[in-house]
Amino acid sequence: MSSVGAGAPRRQVFTAALLIVVGVLVLFVPAGDEGSVLVPISEGHGLSAVDGVGAALLAAGGTWLEVLVVRRLPHLALPPRVLFALGLLAGLGVGLLVASVFSGFFWWWAVGATMLGLALLVLVPLTARR
Repeated sequence: MSSVGAGAPRRQVFTAALLIVVGVLVLFVPAGDEGSVLVPISEGHGLSAVDGVGAALLAAGGTWLEVLVVRRLPHLALPPRVLFALGLLAGLGVGLLVASVFSGFFWWWAVGATMLGLALLVLVPLTARR
């Protein structure tokens, strides 16, 4: 392996994580400063232009990070049960996040984000390291 490409996975993981952090910070802009709702989603939820920018950054960074993890998955040498558990944890987390937006499960987003975050805390450092 050449010395030029040795740090590439780490740089890519860092850049994807940075996009995610910036997207989340943009989504934390108070509702009063966002402007009008462009697309109403449900009671108490709507998409403004600021939310659209934050969601786009979050989606781009999250998708890039997911691609990096999936491409490196064979090299991580994790046992099948661990992979299944991490996939189940992440899937339930994403499901709870989506359900909290489209239904009355408002505070379940925190549970879903925690579950997804735990799965990422295991996979992302392994992806960046190897």
